[in-house]
Amino acid sequence: MSIRARRYVALFAALGFSLGIGWVTATPADAAKPKSIKTEGKWESYDVEAKTVTVKIRKTGKKPKDASLKLKKGKSATFSVIPTGSILTRTSVAINGMKGALTDINPGKSVIIYWQPDEKNEGDRFARKIDVVMSREEWLEKYPDAK
Repeated sequence: MSIRARRYVALFAALGFSLGIGWVTATPADAAKPKSIKTEGKWESYDVEAKTVTVKIRKTGKKPKDASLKLKKGKSATFSVIPTGSILTRTSVAINGMKGALTDINPGKSVIIYWQPDEKNEGDRFARKIDVVMSREEWLEKYPDAK
């Protein structure tokens, strides 16, 4: 076998080995993670003790696989939250694109909640991320120099 042929064999063997390692290290749990469901609504309340938020639903988003988690327009829904901790595990809050806290959201605000079925409590919804967008009037009130 020529030197060039040996190099190609070694290259393809290394490539096949590295692809095989990547395939073996991928876990079924990675593929089984549910995607977040985007839901729009009006903020009602945040219960610090129970670590839950309540929102009146305006747009439900996709239907969850679990029928008991289905949302209805015009009805209130409760979502569990994790207010503190790592960005990978807690409920993140963004107010007009800036980092915020659950306590910063006032009742009646329009919110977008990205949620998943709660892994810890079956039959509950976990709010992974909450976005709040200020109206133009609120923005000008908070930042009067902005035009």
